[in-house]
Amino acid sequence: MGFRGAWNKRNKLIEDLDTFLKLYKKTQKAYKKVRKVEFSNNDELIENAKKRYQEIWDEFRAFVNKKAWVDPKLWATIRKMNQTGDRKVVKTYSRDSQVISEFVNHTIAVHNGKTFVPIYITPEMVGHKLGEFAPTRTFRSHPDKSAKVVKKK
Repeated sequence: MGFRGAWNKRNKLIEDLDTFLKLYKKTQKAYKKVRKVEFSNNDELIENAKKRYQEIWDEFRAFVNKKAWVDPKLWATIRKMNQTGDRKVVKTYSRDSQVISEFVNHTIAVHNGKTFVPIYITPEMVGHKLGEFAPTRTFRSHPDKSAKVVKKK
C-alpha cells in the first residue's frame, strides 16, 4: 500500500473501538473453529464452518474497509493509558499498525525481527506505519577503497 495509501486514511479512523474489538474477536473465533473442524472427515461440517467464517470476515472487512488499521489490542492499551495517565513503554509486534493521534507522546517498542526498538511518537509521525520507524536490516558501510587496492596487489 505504501505511504500514500496510509496518509490518505489518516483521518478515517474507526470510531467505535468496542464494536471493532467484538468483530475482531468474532473473526478470530470463527477462524479457530475452521482450523479445528478441518481435522474431521465430515465435508459438510467443514463447508459450513468455512462459509460462516467467510460471512464474518466479510462483515469485519466492510467495517474496517477504507479506514486506518490499528491493532485492536495496542489501541485498547493506549486508550487505557490515556485514561489513567500512565506513560509506560508498550511492546508490540504489529508493524503494520498506523500511528494515530491517540499515540502521540507515548513510547511504543516495535519488534524489528530481533529486538524491540523503542519509538517515541510525535505529531509528525501520525499517518505513518509503526514499522517505518524500526528498521529490520542494519547497514554495514561499504569497505574502504584502499583496502580493495591492497588486496589486489
